[in-house]
Amino acid sequence: MKSMYDKFKLAGKIAGNALKYGISIIDEGVSYIEVAEKVESYILKNAKIAFPVNISVNSIAAHYTPNPEDKYIFRRGDVVKLDVGAHVNGYIGDTAATVEIGSNEYEKLIEASKMALENAISIVKAGVKVADISKEIEKTINSYGYRPIRNLQGHSIEQYKLHAGLSIPNHAYNGREVLKEGDVVAIEPFATNGEGYVIDDGKSNIYQVIRKSQAASDFIRHFGSLPFAERWIYRHGLSKIKLNFMVRKGIIHSYNILIEAKGGMVSQREHTIMVTTDGCEVLTE
Repeated sequence: MKSMYDKFKLAGKIAGNALKYGISIIDEGVSYIEVAEKVESYILKNAKIAFPVNISVNSIAAHYTPNPEDKYIFRRGDVVKLDVGAHVNGYIGDTAATVEIGSNEYEKLIEASKMALENAISIVKAGVKVADISKEIEKTINSYGYRPIRNLQGHSIEQYKLHAGLSIPNHAYNGREVLKEGDVVAIEPFATNGEGYVIDDGKSNIYQVIRKSQAASDFIRHFGSLPFAERWIYRHGLSKIKLNFMVRKGIIHSYNILIEAKGGMVSQREHTIMVTTDGCEVLTE
């Protein structure tokens, strides 16, 4: 029987390969929904989907996934954040990368979040303060002339809990939290040439059951405690009317699209890691 470590490692490998595959098929003229569905199908060959594939373009930082009637296609110059997650028995790999389509105007911005992640990972070990990781992220992004997004952060991961309680801010702060051997965390720097924080910008087509009830039993049976996409519900004979009713009752949470407050361009890079005594293991490479 696979150990917790083995399941995290397998989920991380599948998520990492799915991300690489997704990045490889993003191109001018390709539709958002084609990429989302192909990446999700790739994950389902060997694991389960931890959350809907997020495709966040330009000033959208997070929480957009296509709906069933989505008509968006990628265009030259788009800065595309692809965020994917796979799980094996609830043990999750969460990873993201940014690609610019057909141009290199934002090459430095993309490099800023990538290097912030690499530099953050380089100082991770058991006993390190989360605040030191956050300081390193901000310092790196600032060195490129950009700002971190202050109200988006990395997070700890536990079985069936994508955001398990511990946050890893992308900016310097005063805090006493330390990482322990065996902790699994997703570190995800966001860099922007904008204001440095995100605001809500309408519904994202991503949902999550947050309160168990008999009325929500069908959603719980199919999706459990993890986020799901509107476009998935029709496969299981569930209706948009019932979904909206559950949202109004506060049983199901509707995520909002998160957009940079001043319309700035946004880049993102993310890995899931496991903390060790003298460093960490990157699970989603």
